[in-house]
Amino acid sequence: MIVAVGFLAALILQFLFQMVQMKSFNKYYTRLRKMGRVVIGKAKGGFHAGAIVMFAIDQDGIILDGCFMRGFTMFARFKDWDFFNGIDVGTISKEDCSTIGVSLRRASLNASSNYNTIMSGGEVLEKPGLLTRIGDKIYGVNKKKA
Repeated sequence: MIVAVGFLAALILQFLFQMVQMKSFNKYYTRLRKMGRVVIGKAKGGFHAGAIVMFAIDQDGIILDGCFMRGFTMFARFKDWDFFNGIDVGTISKEDCSTIGVSLRRASLNASSNYNTIMSGGEVLEKPGLLTRIGDKIYGVNKKKA
């Protein structure tokens, strides 16, 4: 019984912290959206810190302002980030990201790739998550037929 109550309390806390994180995302997204279009990039962390970056861009793709969230836990929050201000989002390269951390580098390059894909008329496809891939294997979804 004590274990069940503890588990329920942990679930409720996780839900509340997730709501706070979503509120932080919405606040920063709304602020950037008022400046123009918003480009979002993310780097999933798995067992290390992941990151999300958002850039407000003008009609030419020049970054006006940005923010990022990096972390492993539900305590991560968005922070202002002017590292790429004034740069064309479509031209961000590994060299531009050489002085930032790995997760922010991957998220920034993902944002650049997403922008280039959308501007060329493509669609950004999400890689399925771990549980989706496991479920697909169990139920035989997407199995090739011989």
